[in-house]
Amino acid sequence: MIVTVSVNSSSAQVYLERLKTYPDCEAEKSEDLHVFRLPLDNIYACGTTRMLNKITGVRIYYHRVIVEEPQEELQMILVTCNIPPTHNTSDPEVVSRTKRNSLPENFVEPDYVNITDYIVASAPVPYLNLAVRQHGKIMDTTLNVQPGTPLEMLIYLDRKSAETYGLLTSFLKVTDSTPNQEEVIIMNGCSIDPYIFGNFQSLENGDALSAKFRAFKFPDANYVLFVGTVSVCLQQCRGVPCGNGQLGYGRRRRRAIPTDLPPDPNKVFEVEMTTFLKVEYTEDHFTLNKGALKGAFEPHMNKSQDQEANANSSTANEVAALYRNGALSPNSSSLTFTTVGIVIGLLVQASWMRNLWK
Repeated sequence: MIVTVSVNSSSAQVYLERLKTYPDCEAEKSEDLHVFRLPLDNIYACGTTRMLNKITGVRIYYHRVIVEEPQEELQMILVTCNIPPTHNTSDPEVVSRTKRNSLPENFVEPDYVNITDYIVASAPVPYLNLAVRQHGKIMDTTLNVQPGTPLEMLIYLDRKSAETYGLLTSFLKVTDSTPNQEEVIIMNGCSIDPYIFGNFQSLENGDALSAKFRAFKFPDANYVLFVGTVSVCLQQCRGVPCGNGQLGYGRRRRRAIPTDLPPDPNKVFEVEMTTFLKVEYTEDHFTLNKGALKGAFEPHMNKSQDQEANANSSTANEVAALYRNGALSPNSSSLTFTTVGIVIGLLVQASWMRNLWK
């Protein structure tokens, strides 16, 4: 699949979603044109998503292209490639699908039917999203995480199809893009080892799936590829019995994995997805800046951060008072341990003097 994007601005950056600066997946630049070449025989190379319509046999390949310009909002372009079914399709479910007999017994069709209106409706095509988040922030290949960092994998539907479909993760593996390094995490809808990769939980009535895990890496690679197969069902996918009397949407206990994934009559799409994570250990990650204590603040806070900010409002007022009294400089980007020690020492000494005079 060849994707050509024309951009007038010379300072614009064009890249695949969450694959900014990723090797072998950057665009070929020619004047104001940016060309991506996405192989369909190896969709995992650059994270192309492949979706199979289980009813019609149509295969849909899609990706998202990001256009980033200075002082402008990011533009997202959804690119798709539809391949119609062939007579020699290898999917037995598409070939052998039969019409279900839903008519009651002793049903008699009337001789005359008065049709007054035609109703034509179609469900939207679901375009799934697969992302890895750290504290609510979506990770991409420009961000590096340390091994052992708590992360969350999120699979969710787009807004148009969220009201129509539900999801189930039937398979998930992790690899470093070579056949020699590969580990299966989810098999037949159940987690092989929840200590390595947590249970997938159904969110928002099946519109999204979430699983917790900690970052890990292979010895000879800094990029980790998650390759998964997701079932898309009408309304909601059926949970998979994974042992201990619990249903799974990609979980549960070791040695409780079913031999086959139970058939789901509501399944209409099967989606193969890939996401990339950069995991690299750096020795200076926990190195302190001597003599200074620095803090970084995000421009937008979530609900939990707002609650924490309200809980610490008294501390913020005390710091503001120190600014007004001149103890702290408003232009300073760091709070030195020396200044903090002096302020605390003065407060302790004043409290001790008051108790002494009493």
